[in-house]
Amino acid sequence: MFKKFKSKSNDDSRHDPETNEIKRPSYLVPGILVTTLFFLWGFSYGLLDTLNKHFRNVLGISTTQSTYMQVAYFGAYFIFSIPASLINKKFGYKRAMIFGLVLYVIGALCFYPSATYLSFGGFVGALFVIACGLSTLETCANTYIAIIGSRESASVRINIAQAFNGLASTIAPVVASYAFFGGSEDDTSEASSNLDSVKWCYIGVACGVSVIAVLFCFANIPEVDEEAIMAEDTKNTGEIARRAHLYSPHILLGSLTMFMYVGAQVSVASMFMFYTAEVGQMADSKGSIILSIGMACFTVGRFVSAILLKKFRADHLMAAFSVGAIIATVFVIAMKTPATSYALLVVLFFESTMFPTIFSLGTKDLGRNHKRGSAMVIMGVSGGAVLPPIQAVAHDHANVNISYIIPLIAFVVVLFYSLVGSKWIMYVDDEIQVIHDGDSEDLSSGSEKKPSVMEIENKGM
Repeated sequence: MFKKFKSKSNDDSRHDPETNEIKRPSYLVPGILVTTLFFLWGFSYGLLDTLNKHFRNVLGISTTQSTYMQVAYFGAYFIFSIPASLINKKFGYKRAMIFGLVLYVIGALCFYPSATYLSFGGFVGALFVIACGLSTLETCANTYIAIIGSRESASVRINIAQAFNGLASTIAPVVASYAFFGGSEDDTSEASSNLDSVKWCYIGVACGVSVIAVLFCFANIPEVDEEAIMAEDTKNTGEIARRAHLYSPHILLGSLTMFMYVGAQVSVASMFMFYTAEVGQMADSKGSIILSIGMACFTVGRFVSAILLKKFRADHLMAAFSVGAIIATVFVIAMKTPATSYALLVVLFFESTMFPTIFSLGTKDLGRNHKRGSAMVIMGVSGGAVLPPIQAVAHDHANVNISYIIPLIAFVVVLFYSLVGSKWIMYVDDEIQVIHDGDSEDLSSGSEKKPSVMEIENKGM
């Protein structure tokens, strides 16, 4: 999954100006360790969707009020993504990831007093702190996985890493079904009538994340020199040494598409158990299990995507999956039979490749701007704070079927980005320069000497 570069030491990657070569450490073990972070935020997200219904049962809040958790959770991504990128830039990947893990632990521990005093506001605040930590982890981990190997296989690496995110999201609803509802078909069971199970569940989460944080403290996580890696790739492949502008349309549209996609993903999942209850006529415990099956379909889709990306272009594959999601969502809206609940499983399958592919397409050719550009795309995750409340209002004023028009619109936006938006790239400098064994060879017309790749990299944004 990750390139293994030979190195005489475990120091950060360095560029040798005399030989124009990069001494790179092995990213295999660090890559595997960073991939565990994808599991952590996937588990957190998987619990969130089940908490929605559980809090409504125990605290007597409305459907719209229950989405305040999504607002806090995904709103944190909008607020904290840029600070997270600045922390990453100043202190490096390793320290930034540890910082994110510490925030995760603090937020999880805050669930204990919130559950003790039945404070919905406390839960919302705790989720905000957790999400600030997760925003830091996502900004760092997605970027790290994307740039530690070849540019061509970035989508494959991110899809594989994100598959573990889906795996955690599959496990979490099963855990929640037994922890929050006691695995009972009866929604009035003792387990579902109090929040003791919630606080102990999150104490367990805090302990698990603490262990991961300690591992990161002692692990060797090499830093990455984006500029040097870009120059090395240019030398090895003979491709044009160009860097996309930080405000290139493909980045801005990528952030917007991420906003719409994550909003759709969260909307589909947060309304999933309402759909299974109202249309599928299922008990909450069974609905939670069906949601877990849906997340399993999501995870399978990630692995299938990783395989297909070896033969098909990322934008073409995402376009095909977008069409599949659109068709399945139309079916969910139009039909009102109990069996229609299973169409949501199809929607979740086709969602699978969207996040990692949007991220890889939106951060393409950024060079040294990769950290800042990644933060801009990750800010789009805040769509999870906006679209679910809109869908909840549609649910309260119409019905759960009609509410799925919201994610339908989002999938259309993803289709547009696949076919058009991802190709709209504005470069800082279109000078063509290829490096051969430390020498700069001019491929453009005229005899005037052109700047080297590293000089081009240092010009503009």
